[in-house]
Amino acid sequence: MIRALLRWLSRPFTYPLAALLTLFMRARVGRAGVVELSIDQHLDHPLQVLDALERLLRLTRARGLVLHLDLLAWGWATLEEWREGLVRLRDQGVLVVVVADSLDNRGMFLASAADRVLLPPLGEVAAVGVGGRMTFFGPALERLGVVADIESAGAFKSFGETYTRSHASAENREAVYALVDDLHAGLVAAISEGRGKTPEETQALIDRSPMAAEEALAAGLIDKVGYDDALDELLEELLGEQSRRVGVGSLAFAFRWATRLNGLFPRDPIIAVVHISGPVTSGLEPSRGNPRISPPEVTPVLRAMRDQPNVAAVVLSVQSPGGSALASDLIWREVELLVREKPVVAHFSDVAASGGYYLAAPANEIVARPGSITGSIGVVGGKLVVGKAAGSLGIHVESFERGRNVGMYLPDTTFDPWQRARFRARLQHTYHEFVRRVAAGRKRPYGSVEEVAQGRVWSGRRAVEAGLVDHLGGLREAIDRARALSGIRPAQAFRRADLVVQPPRPLWMRLLPGVGASVGGWAARLAQLVKLPAAAELLIEHPEQPLAVMPFEVELR
Repeated sequence: MIRALLRWLSRPFTYPLAALLTLFMRARVGRAGVVELSIDQHLDHPLQVLDALERLLRLTRARGLVLHLDLLAWGWATLEEWREGLVRLRDQGVLVVVVADSLDNRGMFLASAADRVLLPPLGEVAAVGVGGRMTFFGPALERLGVVADIESAGAFKSFGETYTRSHASAENREAVYALVDDLHAGLVAAISEGRGKTPEETQALIDRSPMAAEEALAAGLIDKVGYDDALDELLEELLGEQSRRVGVGSLAFAFRWATRLNGLFPRDPIIAVVHISGPVTSGLEPSRGNPRISPPEVTPVLRAMRDQPNVAAVVLSVQSPGGSALASDLIWREVELLVREKPVVAHFSDVAASGGYYLAAPANEIVARPGSITGSIGVVGGKLVVGKAAGSLGIHVESFERGRNVGMYLPDTTFDPWQRARFRARLQHTYHEFVRRVAAGRKRPYGSVEEVAQGRVWSGRRAVEAGLVDHLGGLREAIDRARALSGIRPAQAFRRADLVVQPPRPLWMRLLPGVGASVGGWAARLAQLVKLPAAAELLIEHPEQPLAVMPFEVELR
């Protein structure tokens, strides 16, 4: 009753004010207006930005979009989402122009969706093909006197190789090559479709790259060579009249308030999009505000979604390489309880693997991009043993123990045979539970899931074939599936509500921004010395925990 009264009282004020803000934005853009946006690797929440950009262009009735591209470090799934968004805008009659100083693989992938691509005379196209690099620290750690005592469950769970070997195993190499092949095929397909070439022609151009701007123009990879001042002439030529270029920033305030006012006290059902990203942790560690996924932060949100009657369905958008198996399991339970109350669709972004897959396993459906990195259903654990290294520096540890396993997880010595057997048994138990939860969520026999588990990483496309993902698509498709599962009719209006779950930043860290979390002890210092991957911190901080993490860290370019 109170909500209905507030809705009725607010209507005379909110709707006309929202309309006035919309008219202001349309007047600001003008009849031949073009909206400008610069994007680079520092752009936060790119999927939310894409959704807001599309709504802004519809609201202002802009005739064009100028996208200024810097070097991007986005994952391939995010790039696929943005590229599809640009294609959607073009289909709606919006002119899309990309301006860049140079275009690498990622830049060319995105720019291939534009109507026109502009580069300066000294720019270049360096779409040289997708490749991957892996770094192995085995011999270096051996020279330092460090032993990586690591166990795993799953033939492809090759996490420990980074710290024990000088090269990849056959299983590791097979998984990485399959991933690189899929991403490269996506790059070739995108350029071929966008630039009107056959895959063979595109591959030949990739093999010729990098190429200067004039050569790229002659090859048909870009449309114009010139500086930024040539943009106005190009827009006038394409639009048939002089255009007005308006930056997104000058429209942001009015757009934000128009959106809020239009959504005030809505009657429509809500589809909540819960964004979680980062490593899966216990949540006990302090944070500089970096993304992480932890039960103390995520589970209250999922419980609130369960208790909100106006939330018709939930989309759980996951971006994570995994982490603590225990923390993943705690979040898994909350997702399972939520599924009992209302539909849940998991959306996988660039990476949703291992623990990131684990926590999403109960979802009614899973949607991923072809370039999403997923799977990795396996468990690993162990410790970096630095006793010998410390001894070479004159540091000696003397232990006083009552109980044979007091020092089991300390970094002084390797596991003895009994400890190793116990630790392996624990990993196997966790792995069995992981597979069992996936089998229940996928509604498949344990054996069929175990065949595609074993810690193997899959691209989104291959994950569909393996039965680990239901649909190929992005966040829009995930929302559509959630709408359909909730019973909201295609013509019925609903409201999308995005919620980004981020760790709180303690007051003392805000006051002392130079101070942050660090792992302690000699193991941490050695990890920093040889610059081990970020996943090594989990191994150092939690040697007692089975970890559901990606089996390798590969640099894709």
